[in-house]
Amino acid sequence: MNHPVLIRSIVLFIFVMCTSLGMRAQSQAEHSFRVKGFYIDCRTEVMKMPAIKQQVLELSQKGINTLLFEYEATFPFKQHATLCNEFAYTEAEVKDLVSYSAGLGVEVIPLQNCFGHCEYILRHDRYAHLREDKKEVSQVCPLKINEASQVFGEIFREVAALHPSKYFHIGADETYLLGDCKNCAVVAAKEGKSRLFVDYVKAMCKIVTEMGKTPIIWADIILMHPDAVHELPKELVLIDWNYGWEPDRFGKLENLYATGAEVWGASSMRSHPDNIYLTQWEKHFNNLTTFVPFAREKNYKGMIQTSWSTSGTYGFHYDTNSEIINMQPVRSVYPTLGFNVLIDATCTAFNSTQPLNGKEFAMDYARKQYGLTAAECEIFWEYLTHPQFVILQSFKDEKGTPVATVLDDCMKLKDKFSKLSPGKNKEEFEHYKLMLDLRINYLTYKKIEAFYESPEYTRSHASQLINQLKPVISESDELSKRFIKLNKDYLKPGQPEYINHIRTEKMKSLYQWLVNQQN
Repeated sequence: MNHPVLIRSIVLFIFVMCTSLGMRAQSQAEHSFRVKGFYIDCRTEVMKMPAIKQQVLELSQKGINTLLFEYEATFPFKQHATLCNEFAYTEAEVKDLVSYSAGLGVEVIPLQNCFGHCEYILRHDRYAHLREDKKEVSQVCPLKINEASQVFGEIFREVAALHPSKYFHIGADETYLLGDCKNCAVVAAKEGKSRLFVDYVKAMCKIVTEMGKTPIIWADIILMHPDAVHELPKELVLIDWNYGWEPDRFGKLENLYATGAEVWGASSMRSHPDNIYLTQWEKHFNNLTTFVPFAREKNYKGMIQTSWSTSGTYGFHYDTNSEIINMQPVRSVYPTLGFNVLIDATCTAFNSTQPLNGKEFAMDYARKQYGLTAAECEIFWEYLTHPQFVILQSFKDEKGTPVATVLDDCMKLKDKFSKLSPGKNKEEFEHYKLMLDLRINYLTYKKIEAFYESPEYTRSHASQLINQLKPVISESDELSKRFIKLNKDYLKPGQPEYINHIRTEKMKSLYQWLVNQQN
């Protein structure tokens, strides 16, 4: 080959390679998420501010650029100080967090509910006039637009004043009381629930856009009731949240895409039915494996990893005339501090164009983070994939397995898991051990309770059950101490103790009841 031909061949080769690499880079850019976010839930688990800042630092180092922050009663309201609880942050703390996050390239987006999930607001007499229902106080009546605009206009402006983000999340999910009150029922019958939802959301979005910000809502309800979807503001961002189900669970996603609005996705690492003694780890890994690629394929512009500390529903203690004395969450979840493996999996999934392989990721994490051997990594994965289902009133789990069998299976797992010897990050590893021990303690109690609730139980068995409960409660108290030790620097003072109280309240109440029966 002569030199001119050789030169032309080399030039052509370089051109093809550069073009190929350029197309690949463009393709990857087109499928990358502009917003890669993580959600902080302060409704029932309130973190210390240094712990939040440490988490933001670690997230920023792993590619997360957004923090979706739901304060609820922990925001330092002034004009609406009625809403603040004993764990509320100071204005200086919020400003410092937002500034610190911005310095790391992380934008803090506030989430301020104004429609559904407003229990912490509507429980107060000051806001009772906004309720859709006198007793089920989760939702604002969508026909009370003028009154709600006055209240939430003030609340929005208070929150927005401390958050320079261009975005403002107004919630609007799970408004299951649409059409519940008499006036709303009339509108729903004539014009449909979509009309109720859209008119109210439009009014709330107007407040947000007048502040110079872009509103965001969860997309579940408009998917359920899509008739008026095209009337939603075009600047509105819609978040399609999917925690492991088929894409059209709430309604046809094509109705969402047809609006032309920007769509983000949301996966979850703590969600139903997770609680303090139950975590469906494998479901959350699978959620990342399947939904993140789906969101890329559909060209979603952002992904948020949610991490719910509660179900979002509450039990209430009422006085006369529907006056609310107190409320507590229906479900509490183990603190986020115990879920670093899922946090890292989230960051990997959000930043990679390849689907996450849950087992490969978890075993590699266990090897690098804890120094486990290959055989130990297999046991770690077995721990993460061990079946965990809710124990029903029949004292069987959702798959029909008796509680005694579920307990035996957990004990077999513990026998293997307790032999693992992490060579590093031992305190982080202690969370896994504690979670398993909490589950075993709970199942041991449920096995006792199963007999107490059976037709075979008579008062003559009280002494027998007391003797069975004593070691269970004693063990539970030791677990409470371990829980406080592991989480005391993470949660605000009083939070670990409250979680322990809720976890042990039923078994201790039964014990005291049996003792009283003997007296």
